[in-house]
Amino acid sequence: MHDDRRTGALPRVLFLCTGNSCRSQMAEGWARHLHPGLIEAHSAGTDPHGMNRLAIRAMREAGVDITTQHSKHVNELTGLPIDLVVTVCASAHESCPVFPNATRTVHVGFDDPPRLTRASASDEEAMPHYRRVRDEIRRFIETLPAALPNLLAPAHGEPAMTTASRSCCSDSCCTPAPAATPNAPAPDQEAVRDSVREGYAAIARANACGSGGGCCGATSFDPNDLARAIGYSTGELAHTPEGANMGLSCGNPTAIASLRPGEVVVDLGAGGGFDCFIAGPKVGPTGRVIGVDMTPDMLSKARRNIASYTKQTGLSNVEFRLGEIEALPIADASVDVVISNCVLNLSPDKPRVWREIARVLKPGGRVAVSDLALVQPLPASVVGDVHALIGCVAGAVLVEETRAMARAAGLADIVLTPKPQYIDAMTNWEDPLYRAIIAKLPAGSRTSDYITSLDVTARKP
Repeated sequence: MHDDRRTGALPRVLFLCTGNSCRSQMAEGWARHLHPGLIEAHSAGTDPHGMNRLAIRAMREAGVDITTQHSKHVNELTGLPIDLVVTVCASAHESCPVFPNATRTVHVGFDDPPRLTRASASDEEAMPHYRRVRDEIRRFIETLPAALPNLLAPAHGEPAMTTASRSCCSDSCCTPAPAATPNAPAPDQEAVRDSVREGYAAIARANACGSGGGCCGATSFDPNDLARAIGYSTGELAHTPEGANMGLSCGNPTAIASLRPGEVVVDLGAGGGFDCFIAGPKVGPTGRVIGVDMTPDMLSKARRNIASYTKQTGLSNVEFRLGEIEALPIADASVDVVISNCVLNLSPDKPRVWREIARVLKPGGRVAVSDLALVQPLPASVVGDVHALIGCVAGAVLVEETRAMARAAGLADIVLTPKPQYIDAMTNWEDPLYRAIIAKLPAGSRTSDYITSLDVTARKP
């Protein structure tokens, strides 16, 4: 219970994360920096790892020195009256130690920069993730003083943020409301990402799609045949490095984006860099194209292709960054256009992808996405097929769900253009994935009765 001796003192807030090396340290640092007269801030962990040097660097860049803090075990705070416990990582939320003196516990999850950057080749490649999480934590801490009266008040029904009214962590008292945990992944999301990452790593290592199937292309035709069939011109294909086109497309987002010289473009799930190298000449020497991919093998392949691209075009305006499309290593409001080609369906958290798209776009910025969508729900037997997942099909959502997610992210002028002819073409070319899907559909059905290629355009107001 709340200790009477705390009356009149500053609210004591404990930021808890398993390792107490990064997120909780950033939260403590921001609270001390932004609200020194409003909050008494502490941080701790259930398995402290020591201070994270890149977290220290990210905070120092923002003008906050956290080197005076130290990583500590939660037991070091035994007996210290705590008014509010804020768990900033899922593991801490799940283990949630008992705090006899705490009156409230709230979970506000943030991404784990060390996890996102575990395959980064350098500190410079890792730092955009640390900066993004740093800034997200700052935005939360900025609002904390205003939320404290509600969080610390005796519970009369459900407060604005789901909190614990007793010091425990059973499902009944620590389960977060969706609005309070915008970054907390569902339990199986990492398994989905790992499956997709492994599938695309195999494609990259094979230097081609090889296995065939949907966004992964069919074995019976050249990837350039597919590219021409879905709208890429011979001239565009002539400027792409050999091997960049692996037949992973289901549309031509660079065409519907109407790219202009000088624009900054981000490609979600860049793969071998195919659409980045198409976009580069369109934005010219004063523009910039940034490809983001979570698969290190794909990233290596794309980076190797840069030399060939520069030799052919004379341009040095394309780069590639390691990252997940749910957690883009891109600064807020820094991008003119976001493109993506048959990738969003691979995400286990599509609403968050759309929020990330809206976050990185400048006001007036545009979205141009080619993806797969459902005309009607797929049979369960198709949804459960792992090969269909890697082929961008099992993760597809209904057309109107795509509209709803884009609108919920704050985008406007949303236009959805179904193109079932892509699916029919893949079926006619005896694509192995689509033939397998047909075998599982009701008799007499066509694949395009369920699946369509979808062009999505939108704008950030």
